[in-house]
Amino acid sequence: MGGRSDLGYGPVAQRRPRILVVEDEPRIRALICLYLGRAGFDVVEADDGRAALDAFDADPPDLVVVDLLLPGLTGEALIGAIRDVSDVPIIVASAKRSDDDRLAAFRLGADDYVTKPFNPVELVARVRAVLRRARPAVETETEPHSYASGRLFIDPALRRYVAEGQEGRLTPTEMRLYLALSAVPGAVLDRERLLAVTTRGVSETTRTVDVHVANLRRKLGDDAANAWVIETIQDVGYRWVARRDDSPASQRASKDRPR
Repeated sequence: MGGRSDLGYGPVAQRRPRILVVEDEPRIRALICLYLGRAGFDVVEADDGRAALDAFDADPPDLVVVDLLLPGLTGEALIGAIRDVSDVPIIVASAKRSDDDRLAAFRLGADDYVTKPFNPVELVARVRAVLRRARPAVETETEPHSYASGRLFIDPALRRYVAEGQEGRLTPTEMRLYLALSAVPGAVLDRERLLAVTTRGVSETTRTVDVHVANLRRKLGDDAANAWVIETIQDVGYRWVARRDDSPASQRASKDRPR
C-alpha cells in the first residue's frame, strides 16, 4: 500500500487511520470498535493472537489495541512478534493492573497502557494522542545526524537508525526520548522530565522511563555499563554523551544514505 514503510508503518495519506483491535471478549471488542468507528477510524477485529497476526500480515494497521489475556498466543507474545517486524504504535488494554505487568509490556515495546475497566472515550483519546505522537520528528527536526565517528546514524524524519551496522526504526516513544536527550547533549535530564516526554500526561511511574531508555539503548548498540550514547546518572536521570560527527565525510555519507 502506498506510503507504508518497509517495516509495516509509515506516513498515511488520503485515508482514515486503520486500527487493529485484538480482544477475545466479544462485548468489550464490540464496544471498542463502536467508539473507534464513530471517531472516524477504520477498524479491524481479531479475537485471538494468531488471528491478529494474520490480519497484521495481510494489511499492517496504523495502530494496534491489544489485550494481554488472549487465548492461544498471548498478548505479550503478539507484541513481541509485531515488534520483530514493525514499529507500529501499540496500546495495551488489559485487566492486568500491577506495575510489573505494565513495565513488562513497555519492555516489549508497548507505547501506552490502559487498565480495565476503562472509559471507551478515553481509549479513543489515547489512540488519537499516540497517532499524533507517532510523527513528532517531522515537526521538530528533519536533519539526519551521525554520531561517534559514524558508529550511529539517526534520521528523525523516518525514525530510522543505523547502529554498528544494524538498521531499524525507533518507536514513537523511543524517538521522543532521542529528541529530548540529544537536543541538550551533556545535560542531565531527570526521570520526571523524561517521564513527561514519554507519556505526555499519562499516569506512569519513573520506572517506565528506565524501561524505555533500556529499549532505546539496546537498539542503538549502547551498553549501560560502558555507555557511549546514553549515560546513567545514578538516582537522577540520563544524559546524551554520543558526540556528533560533523566532519565533511560524515555529512556527505549522511546525505548519501538510502531513504
